[in-house]
Amino acid sequence: MRFLTLIVLVTGVVSIAHAQTAEQKFKNIQIFKTLPAAQLDPTMAFISGSLGVRCNYCHATNGFDKDDKQAKLTARRMIQMVFDLNKGSFNGQGAVSCYTCHRGKPTPVSVPAVGQNLWAPASPSPTTEAPPSVKQILDRYVQAVGGAEALTKITSRTAKGSRIGADGVLVPEEVHQKAPDKLLTVTSYPNVVFSNGYNGTLAWAHSSREGPTPLPDQLLALLKRDAVFYKELKTQDLYSNLTFLGKASVREMDAYVIQATPVNGPIEKLFFDVRTGVLVRRYTESDTPLGKLPLQIDYEDYREVDGIKQPFLIHWSLPGRVWGRKIDEIKQNVPLDDAKFNPILSRP
Repeated sequence: MRFLTLIVLVTGVVSIAHAQTAEQKFKNIQIFKTLPAAQLDPTMAFISGSLGVRCNYCHATNGFDKDDKQAKLTARRMIQMVFDLNKGSFNGQGAVSCYTCHRGKPTPVSVPAVGQNLWAPASPSPTTEAPPSVKQILDRYVQAVGGAEALTKITSRTAKGSRIGADGVLVPEEVHQKAPDKLLTVTSYPNVVFSNGYNGTLAWAHSSREGPTPLPDQLLALLKRDAVFYKELKTQDLYSNLTFLGKASVREMDAYVIQATPVNGPIEKLFFDVRTGVLVRRYTESDTPLGKLPLQIDYEDYREVDGIKQPFLIHWSLPGRVWGRKIDEIKQNVPLDDAKFNPILSRP
């Protein structure tokens, strides 16, 4: 699914491709005719994750536009049902979605489970520990990755490694960064190369097969923040409001959770390891016509390079899909021409 590739590959903020509706870009669009074309793939990802199925559950493998499968015709009726329910019963709010009934299964469960005392109140463990402030968590994070002085000595970075596909296949990938806010990612499949970047002003995504590629609007602000080179030092500048929410478990470790509200874009939750202080997870939700699509990013295997720590393993997770980036080497303060980050405007 193209969206799954884009969400991990793109790092920019504005698409240079011409904005089109789904009806203009794709064939046989019936329900989502006026939807921006860039929003169709994340919407399909939402349906896929809600039902726990792959694209070929509804779509014919010899053409996604074909109506050869009954499941696709049923899906259209169900989508319209969701729209009608929300419009007629919930004032147009997205109270009901595909996931409301399906819960990750193609066939909804209509009979309640037995043998569960759901009425029994939970007994939370009492705690007397004084919670840290947001500033204390962020200051500790900066120290955990090397400190402000060490971080500001680095002005550029090149990471080489592999993209880990959903099927576990490794594909060569390079990430180039330059202060204050330039970023380029190149992922080289055998038959196609995906490039994307942010040059400080303009963000872009490009496929060697299709040329400039549109980006889903909901991801843009999130991705722009990724381009900030000294993001460890600028957390409080990147968000208009930061609120401590408490503790949560992340991969069997305790983490402090901060809700981060940006000036633009979806709210994020930032998870910091209680023991080490480093950032171990980011979580956000983006809008689709059918409901909220969650995205989780996990940071692992922190290693020290030139006095600062960087994660050498990153995993992205959507409902029903997990993929990642495995870094083999990081070189810092390497010479990088500003032109390297400018958009590719056409096919090579």
